[in-house]
Amino acid sequence: MQNDENFLNNLRSEIINTQGRRSQFVRQKLTFVISLLGLGSLSFGGKKETSTLLYLAPIIAFIFDLYILGEDFSIKRAGGFLGRKNSKTCEEEKEWEKRARENRDPFSLLANPLLSILVLILSTIILFTAARETLIYWVWLITNIFMILGIQVYSRYLCKKVQQFEK
Repeated sequence: MQNDENFLNNLRSEIINTQGRRSQFVRQKLTFVISLLGLGSLSFGGKKETSTLLYLAPIIAFIFDLYILGEDFSIKRAGGFLGRKNSKTCEEEKEWEKRARENRDPFSLLANPLLSILVLILSTIILFTAARETLIYWVWLITNIFMILGIQVYSRYLCKKVQQFEK
């Protein structure tokens, strides 16, 4: 019985730590992406030496999305485990996990991808006038679009996988 309680306490602590890491990744994403967009859009003496940073901004945003998605999955997986019907947690905690699962914040699912898509759009617009005739620009753009789609498909896959832990 004591081992079960220790395990559950450790799992709750892991959830709290993971929530902290997820928040830290969101802040870091904002910091890096805004910095890259700002520096990439600067020009010195009429030249755009820093515009190559604009190619990196969406890629960095998508990498952070994967980290954030991983942390989010860990939190939901642990919550799903705690909320199982045969879990050794108290009934109040099971009810909380059930209600949290049924009433997830729909905006949090949109916030990260929306920011990343916005970064891609801004980078695309700024780079368009200077680089639209280069092959590297179009390869970069198509690759980024596929990354967005891939992350969204992976996100849906993880959501379905979380449901396995809730049984």
